Amino acid sequence: MAEKPVVLVTERIADVGIQLLDQSCSVKAPWRDGRTATNDDLGAADAIITRLFKVTEAVLAAAPKLRVIGRHGIGLDSVDLPAATKRGIPVVFTPSAQTMLNAVAEHTVHLMLALARHTVAADRLVREGTFDHRGSLQGFELCGRTLGVVGLGAIGKRVGDICQAGFRMRVIAYDPYTPPTAAPTTVTMLGSLRELLEQSDVVVLHLPSTPETLHLINTETLRFMKPSAMLINTARGSVVDSVALAEALRQGHLWGAAMDVFEKEPLPLDHPLMSAPRTLFSPHIASSTGTSLERMAELVARQVIQVLQGERPEHVGNPAVYNQGGSTY
Repeated sequence: MAEKPVVLVTERIADVGIQLLDQSCSVKAPWRDGRTATNDDLGAADAIITRLFKVTEAVLAAAPKLRVIGRHGIGLDSVDLPAATKRGIPVVFTPSAQTMLNAVAEHTVHLMLALARHTVAADRLVREGTFDHRGSLQGFELCGRTLGVVGLGAIGKRVGDICQAGFRMRVIAYDPYTPPTAAPTTVTMLGSLRELLEQSDVVVLHLPSTPETLHLINTETLRFMKPSAMLINTARGSVVDSVALAEALRQGHLWGAAMDVFEKEPLPLDHPLMSAPRTLFSPHIASSTGTSLERMAELVARQVIQVLQGERPEHVGNPAVYNQGGSTY
């Protein structure tokens, strides 16, 4: 009987994913023993499933048997795609439309509300017995304001739906890859990022990490925003120049910012954003709901198994591996 392929799961995933893998694979999960993956683990692996663990060229060199990489999530910036493609290794992932659409959209709106109403500071006043200081917490109403959505994919559309239906916000969007005819009738598409930033009271970012989106929000573009506006980022940390954002907040160029993702994670304690005023942070948890994590675990496990069984999965981050010479197929 042929040996089962070895799948190295570098970080904890939902049980549904592990159970699916167990049916046809041998699962190595070093986190069960309170440790991180070693070179010995990598050397035995036919597949890797990763969340935040970075799959670099050095990691690939330590895994000569590797046939597929599974990314538990939507972003692929933690995987060296060119190196994987050169080795003929497919990289599968879990797109937001199928796995974390509602979770990320709801967390985006949650950050928007919590920032607008000083939720963390308000909680602190009660717990510290300084209830009478509540007059310092003047809020920001969303009803009737303009929401600017940068990146009108599935999550961006869902956030727009929630804000338009729930808060009667006017929704505008900028996405050069989405034709106006593909936008919901409740969304007004604009032709430039500058137009959107100038008109928006709240700007939400729903973009992938690409060379084109690197520091899309920077010193120059931040100046286009209203001093009364808020910026919310639950997309990718690299989209925002965080040093420029910290300076804009200090200078009063915008009202506040809420971030779930950062250029470097965890955000260094001495980073300028840490001391910038009117900020709210969460530690990259927008997709972390039970339902979302189960969907991602099931989808990434199923696709890894498909590759190991010689099938082509649906969501491949480097489809060139199927066409180049020397690939797994």
